Amino acid sequence: MTPIWAAEEVSLLRRYYRTKGAKYVALRVGRSADSVMAKAAKLGIRSPRIRPWKEGEDHFLQRRYGSRPVKSLARALRRSVPSVRNRLKLLNLTEQKTEKWTEKQKKILCELYPDRKNSLDDIARVINRSRNAILLQAQVLGLKRPQHDHMWTKEEHQYFVKHHKTKSYKEIARHLGLTVSAVSHHASRSGMLKRAPGRPWTRKEKAFVRQNYKILSTKEIAEKLGRTENSIITIAGPLGVSSGRSRPWSEEEKEYLRKHYTTLSPAKIAVKLDRTVKAILAAAVKLKLTRRRGEKTQKI
Repeated sequence: MTPIWAAEEVSLLRRYYRTKGAKYVALRVGRSADSVMAKAAKLGIRSPRIRPWKEGEDHFLQRRYGSRPVKSLARALRRSVPSVRNRLKLLNLTEQKTEKWTEKQKKILCELYPDRKNSLDDIARVINRSRNAILLQAQVLGLKRPQHDHMWTKEEHQYFVKHHKTKSYKEIARHLGLTVSAVSHHASRSGMLKRAPGRPWTRKEKAFVRQNYKILSTKEIAEKLGRTENSIITIAGPLGVSSGRSRPWSEEEKEYLRKHYTTLSPAKIAVKLDRTVKAILAAAVKLKLTRRRGEKTQKI
């Protein structure tokens, strides 16, 4: 049980909380910072360092608490778990211990859950549990529902139509007791397949790819442009700089590499031979060419 705050402790909190913060007060009163923040919230004392709670956030907690873990609520609101727990206490949304599943309830679940004719709502009513509780317990017991040839009900389709723009397929699948692939297939069949729009390529980015595709590695270009390696490879084709299959080395190129490897930088040789720096370095290893440590080279 949490010790009652003494008048002297409350006085220290009122005096220093706004200017020094929760950690400072916690050290002075011998309590945790979370306890100090909770007490300050009850007294209506706000610190400029702490983001105040908004009415919309409170509504979110009131709607979602009980159906989602506290960690999930914290992530959604971009707040710490202790902050959310303290807010739940202020809203009188105290955590309630879930009643343990009886063997009889588990047996009923094992009988009804694998048969898709029994909807999750029907099972929930029979066992007197929530849909989420049914799904979680089924996962614990290792129960599965057949996913092939699933005939979507009107209610399931309406739920999908309502939430497919705001929820991920994984969230929808978890709610309906389906697999993510089943939801994705239904989206495709319904003409509502969600595809994330790609970031448009700018002229500056395209020019950078043209200039550096055969000099820098795909990974280096991707990092500099903040894109994926696959996107670099994909755009290289339309830009006419795709390297395609590795070009065989001619004897003239090998001789040029042997002659200039110790005097020119790999980047300059790459430009001269129209190859990537990585190709130059790889060929040098094969030809057993080395450069002495500290040896100066001409740079571009």
